[in-house]
Amino acid sequence: MKYIISSLLALLRNNNTQLEAGLRVNYAPHGYVKKFDGTVVAYDKARGVLVAWPRGGSDWLSKEDLAVIC
Repeated sequence: MKYIISSLLALLRNNNTQLEAGLRVNYAPHGYVKKFDGTVVAYDKARGVLVAWPRGGSDWLSKEDLAVIC
């Protein structure tokens, strides 16, 4: 089952996608969704993507670990 989910998440991920402010994302490192429904605040090539989470807090995360919510 975990391989099916990983495969589906890989299809949803697009490393060429520009992560603009306001875009909704999930945090899914290694194919496992760990945080849901975050909002992109900023993107910096050196630090990654700053994501604000609905339950408070924010994180700088790697672009590759994020899945865009359609």
